[in-house]
Amino acid sequence: MKRQLAALDIYTIVSEMQEIQGCFIDKIYQLSRDELLLRLRNPLTKKREQIYIKNGELLCLSDKQLVTPLKPTAFAMTLRKYLSNARIISVTQHEFDRIIRIQCSKNQIFTLIIELFSDGNIILINEENTIILPLIHQEWAHRIIKPRHEYVPPPSQKNPFNIEKEEFIRLIHDSTSDIVRTLAISLNLSGLYAEEICARAQITKHTKPLDLTEKDIEGLYVEMKQILGNIKEHKIQPVLVIKNDEPLSLLPFEFHSFTDVSYEPIDSIARGWDTFIVQTVHTKQVSKTQKQMEKLHRQLLQQQQAIQDLEEKMIRKQHHGEILYLHFQQIDQLLQETHHYLDLKDKKDLLTFLSEHRLVESFDLSTQTIHLRLPDVKGLQETIIIDMRKSISENAEKAYEDSKKFKQKREGAKKAIQHTNQIIETVQKQLKKDQEIQKQEHQQPERMYWFEKYRWFLSTDGNLVIGGRDAKSNDLIVKKHLETMDRYAHADIQGAPSCIIKHKTYDDKPIDITEQAVLQGCIFSAVYSKAWKQFSEAQAYWVLPEQVSKTPRSGEFIPKGSFIIRGQRNYCKCKLEMGIGAFSLDGTEKIIGGPVEAIQQWCDRYVILRPSNDDRKQLTQRLSTLFKRSVDDINKVLPPGGCLIISLVGFQTSDQIGETK
Repeated sequence: MKRQLAALDIYTIVSEMQEIQGCFIDKIYQLSRDELLLRLRNPLTKKREQIYIKNGELLCLSDKQLVTPLKPTAFAMTLRKYLSNARIISVTQHEFDRIIRIQCSKNQIFTLIIELFSDGNIILINEENTIILPLIHQEWAHRIIKPRHEYVPPPSQKNPFNIEKEEFIRLIHDSTSDIVRTLAISLNLSGLYAEEICARAQITKHTKPLDLTEKDIEGLYVEMKQILGNIKEHKIQPVLVIKNDEPLSLLPFEFHSFTDVSYEPIDSIARGWDTFIVQTVHTKQVSKTQKQMEKLHRQLLQQQQAIQDLEEKMIRKQHHGEILYLHFQQIDQLLQETHHYLDLKDKKDLLTFLSEHRLVESFDLSTQTIHLRLPDVKGLQETIIIDMRKSISENAEKAYEDSKKFKQKREGAKKAIQHTNQIIETVQKQLKKDQEIQKQEHQQPERMYWFEKYRWFLSTDGNLVIGGRDAKSNDLIVKKHLETMDRYAHADIQGAPSCIIKHKTYDDKPIDITEQAVLQGCIFSAVYSKAWKQFSEAQAYWVLPEQVSKTPRSGEFIPKGSFIIRGQRNYCKCKLEMGIGAFSLDGTEKIIGGPVEAIQQWCDRYVILRPSNDDRKQLTQRLSTLFKRSVDDINKVLPPGGCLIISLVGFQTSDQIGETK
């Protein structure tokens, strides 16, 4: 997949998938840990269909011949139990979120929920909205995705189809981000469609809302409504985007925002996405932890089935006792007659009596049992087995005692399930660790640049700015990297890094140093200084390279990492506020920290921080989760002290509410 599906993509896919309503689910395969294949049969056309699901990434109709495993997984077995031969009665998008619901009927209603955001999930629920089994067990502050819990969807997203002009204008005016992020996040249009709207309205995507005229906003609204209207009315001409002879993306129509690409018409969005299915055939052996997990899931399913059976038996025996007392006199008379023949040892007359009695369905003299056919209070017939040697009261009490025994066994089975779930949680943690290690072992080594040994960022204009991490690197950057056309910056406090604003970009292309770049270099030095722990503002200065010297005056001593500044210093006040973000540098994702404006310029996902006394460890863990990077990567870009997150941009809505969605 070249990109994630947007909510508008899912809207189109779901509208085209209405054709599979009425199809029956024939086979279900789990192709890999994240891939699911549903094979369908259409009773009217006799045509076979396939639904391919890549957890968190893709759902489409596919004609590809995919390799299926010989042995089904525990998850696939559970889905087969509930969905095999089930009829698909609806395919819908949950509100305007990246969630697809496939509702099926098989003696009751079951729904397969496919969540295509964040880490994704595939969840089976029953008609009471209770989770039967998810692909991944997940837990957040506002919802729990585990068996026997109620399924709670994530918080609702903004639906752009319902936005009127007045609300559109208000959202634009209230935004503090640039226009493309405003459309993408505030209106839930995603970056792809937000950029296209800007391109069609002939507005630069990084324009601030305050710089837009009424005519600009009117143009944006008209273009948004035009695109949404075409998609809603299915006035689309799907195309495959080709770049360098490779499929790049799939669009409902040709986009103005795409350049240097060619388009290949296709018939269907829902089927066209199967171009991006790349099945990985795993030949390596399944690990011991994975085998243990599969065994535990099978054990859990057996225990859950056992509880269900015990509950049914408990209720049935209780019901039998009630029915016996309901027909007390008739059964008591039957047993008295039976005891009379047994006392006389008159087998022949006993056989005749029992064979002709209207309540007796059958009997067995070898086990001395009688099968009675009796109606309950509702008139429903029930077969009850009694012991012909006992009285009616003894038989009824035996039924109640059996019911109590089944109840005790059920409680024992529930404790066994709790124990199994505890083991599963432990094994899941180990499995996650194993997968992380395996992922790291197979990762391509990340390309490293020379400046990454220092603190660094790119100014809004594109200047490379570097700073020391310690006394040794402070010395090194000045001695080795301070050139005639550069500028030197330093916070006016001990314990600040030496910073250089380069007159070139990260790839050595010449570029002028503007006042904005110099100011950002000063801010960079201030936020990574000891001032972060003490103040909300700090003073920093910048000078020319020739003013920086390591030569002390007679009788003076210059400690390691320090320099003498000769001549006039150019001071500026710096607000202690910084950003940390992720952006792609020559195809490699980098995590950088620096002035807020620079981070906003280069990063699609970022957080804004201020000094705080909050626990740094908790913050580091949260940023590690948000950016999906190691704690070490995050610590490298954090300032020297506690931080408070004051804003998150570009993450899933649930990342801003809790930990992850």
